[in-house]
Parts: sequence; C-alpha cells; structure tokens
Amino acid sequence: MATKIADFLSWVRDRGRTSDLGRRGENVAARELERLGYEIVERRWRSKLGEIDIVARDGETLVVVEVKARSREDYGPPADAVDAVKRRKLVRLAKAYLQARRLGEPQVRFDVVGVRFPSGEDPRVEVLRNAFGE
Repeated sequence: MATKIADFLSWVRDRGRTSDLGRRGENVAARELERLGYEIVERRWRSKLGEIDIVARDGETLVVVEVKARSREDYGPPADAVDAVKRRKLVRLAKAYLQARRLGEPQVRFDVVGVRFPSGEDPRVEVLRNAFGE
C-alpha cells in the first residue's frame, strides 16, 4: 500500500514539472513568434476536443501552433512528438476553433515550435512553418 501511495505522489510531482515545462515552452514560443512578426490571437484555447497551444496571425494567414518543449536531449527533437495522430487532432481542433469563433474559411497553416531547455543555457527555439502542409 505504501508503495502505491509513493508511486502516486511521484506521478503527481512529475506531472507538475511537465505542465510547468509546457507553460515555459509556450511562453518562449510566443515571444519568438512575436519576434518573427506573428500576432498572437489566443493562447491555450480549449474545447471538448482538446487544446490549441497558440493561435496566431501571420499576415492574412491564421496559424495553429503546437508547442513541444523538452528539458532533455535523449527524447529527440521536440517537433518529432507531433505524429500523425496529433496532426489529425490539431486539424479537428482548428475546425472547431474556426466554427466557435465564426471565422468562416480563412487560410490556415499549422506550425510547430520546438523549445529545448538545455541545462544552464538559454532556451533553443525552432519554428517549423507549415509543419505538416503540402
């Protein structure tokens, strides 16, 4: 019984670190996108389908941004975590967002921002424009 409780408490602590890393990654990503000229429209938009990390405008294009943050290098590049299942989910979320905000059918692009937090160094940011477009 004590082991199960200890395992649960460990899971809760790790979960908190992961969500904190995600928030830090989103903050760094938003600053980088703004530096590149994007206009941040919304952050952490939620629906029953899930969450869009960042919705931005790049000129006339509405950009749905997925942010992936990593504190360690051994998991590979952060953007690699956006697999086919996640891409399909983001497309569904984008459609729900457009409907919820009554935006019609604007040009939409999907970008992925990978943020790495190497120990003792400044974050490294990689913006993949049109990450899973044609």
